[in-house]
Amino acid sequence: MTTTTAEPTLGTRATGGSMARTSVGPVAATATLARQKVLAAVRSGDVVFAVLGPVVFFLCFYVPLHRQFELGGADYAQYLTPIILLQAGLFTAITATETAGHDARAGVHERMMSLPIPRVTPFLGRMAWVVVRMLLALAGGLGIGWSLGFRFEGSPWHTLVFMVLVVVFGLALSMLTDAIGTVARNSVSVASILMIPQLILVMASTGLVPAEGFPDWAQPFVRNQPMSVFADTLRELAAGTGIDLTAAAAWSAGLLAAGGAAIVTAGRAQVKR
Repeated sequence: MTTTTAEPTLGTRATGGSMARTSVGPVAATATLARQKVLAAVRSGDVVFAVLGPVVFFLCFYVPLHRQFELGGADYAQYLTPIILLQAGLFTAITATETAGHDARAGVHERMMSLPIPRVTPFLGRMAWVVVRMLLALAGGLGIGWSLGFRFEGSPWHTLVFMVLVVVFGLALSMLTDAIGTVARNSVSVASILMIPQLILVMASTGLVPAEGFPDWAQPFVRNQPMSVFADTLRELAAGTGIDLTAAAAWSAGLLAAGGAAIVTAGRAQVKR
């Protein structure tokens, strides 16, 4: 009579005749989960929307507005491109709500906690996909903007900061919405509701027209709300002149801090379930 010895499975190792789990590092685990999110996005078509979404929205605003704007001698593609990229960050954050909600409903968190990986890995995997999605949006938005006249006139350092600021904006908002989607009973409804403030923030900003184009009573809000702050800073970086990163950096730090706090709170709420 012969006996067979079971081979160790993934995440386990043989120790003295017993099977013990081996831990997987956060980098390897995050890369695996991020790859799964990217593949899921490819299958669902979200990758295509990430690239073409900014193109469609750019044309929707550019076609009806550019002639009137350019009567003053300005290049509307140069003016419009930053808000299109920021709007892509808003849509990425809304999508993150649905992704986190789907994972919560499907019991992904519970399954991940049974594996020898850090607790934060599922969140890191989703945020890795957010970064990839923002890079895809940058490619689409800058591509259509460049074809219609947008240019980086500053140094390579200014261009790099421009791109980093766009990605940080989308990432910070996605951290907040990921936390909301994780604990929400109906993340799809929450994502739909979030479409309203994103529309208000885009339309009531300096992203489409200067603040002077709004009524006097609305101009203080228009100038100082975050979409305007980021859009104005991105224009300065693209031009390479008059750059003041103070306000945009403050908003970025505040949003990242709020997102981190929200993720911690959502994680604790999941543990208590």
